[in-house]
Amino acid sequence: MLIAHVSDSHLGYRQYGLVEREKDLYTCFEEVVSKAIEEHVDVVVHSGDLFHSPNPPPQAYRSAMRALKGLKQRGIPFLYVMGQHDRPKTQALAPTSILEDMDLLIHLSHRPYVSGDYSIVGLDYARGQVLKEKLYGLKPLTRKSVLAMHVLLKEVSPLGEFSINEIPKGFIYYALGDYHVFKTFKAHGSVAAYPGSSEIISLNDLTEAGKGFCFVDLSGDEAKVEFQRLESVRPRIVVEVAFDDVKSLVAKIASQAAAMRLKPLIHLTVKGVNVKRRDLEKVREELSGVSLRTFISIEELEVPLSLTSKASFGGIEEVINSLLPDMSNIVVELYKAFKAGDLRAELERLLSSEDWLKAPLQQPSEKVPPRPSKTAPPTKAKSSTILGWLTRDSREG
Repeated sequence: MLIAHVSDSHLGYRQYGLVEREKDLYTCFEEVVSKAIEEHVDVVVHSGDLFHSPNPPPQAYRSAMRALKGLKQRGIPFLYVMGQHDRPKTQALAPTSILEDMDLLIHLSHRPYVSGDYSIVGLDYARGQVLKEKLYGLKPLTRKSVLAMHVLLKEVSPLGEFSINEIPKGFIYYALGDYHVFKTFKAHGSVAAYPGSSEIISLNDLTEAGKGFCFVDLSGDEAKVEFQRLESVRPRIVVEVAFDDVKSLVAKIASQAAAMRLKPLIHLTVKGVNVKRRDLEKVREELSGVSLRTFISIEELEVPLSLTSKASFGGIEEVINSLLPDMSNIVVELYKAFKAGDLRAELERLLSSEDWLKAPLQQPSEKVPPRPSKTAPPTKAKSSTILGWLTRDSREG
């Protein structure tokens, strides 16, 4: 038996609000079906998230129907389990129910597939104890049985809930979904695989292997997996660059993008100190003509205090000395702590220090002392130390 194993198509997802991105996902799914037909597969197994939501737009239904009708006309069953995206949050019908009623797919959670020595069983996405109960007692139906699941395993992601050891034994192949990157590994001595998403749903999906699906040959004693890369995936250009090098890099990016079959999505991260978005508007304009959309983010770099030039800091120190001659040492230390990100610790140290409490508060000098008001009551002399100032401030508040 030859299987085409696909997952996480997310039909109907309009990434970045772009109609073109929604169409990209339809094109990739149609390419999967087309290649499966070309290779004369016996079945197509989809491991969940065929649709991006439980209420997909009409265009998503249309794309799915057209592709699945092509499989049905050639006698190729489309076997499916639900993922968390297209699983209804209430008692409403799943979007795949319509396709099931039209006899365009087999919902494995409702009806296992059996063909001679081969069988394929499946479980819809579930969490925690619910999935554990469904997994309990699940066994292969024939000599060569496949288990299709939409589950994130701990072995591939720190967000996973379940381990390989919790999956039932005895299956020749584990057709998994939910992890968007192609990956194969062993589970109870058999082959398990995530084909990954059909298109790039997030930047975390980017790998050198690209996006695609798997051909799985079950004719031998062990499943043989061959990753099939899709050609219709929209390219991405992801670049990090120092602000000083942006201008020289733009021409290279533009040349690279112009040579691509589809206009790429460009993700540019600019690193620097005090970089302003207005400084990058011209860059965005230059790249917009050769890209579907250009995204520019700024990564602010902090210059360590030890690398700050002596002259520049000396200037600040001179200003502090001229304005606060009696407190310059303390203020300079606070400034250093602020630049190093340790202001809180330095304040706690100074507030517990006798030097801080005894430091005189600089009073503004006046050439002509103000006349005392005839009606104003006499006031007591106020302390010139910071301790006295703090005490007075709290008393007057």
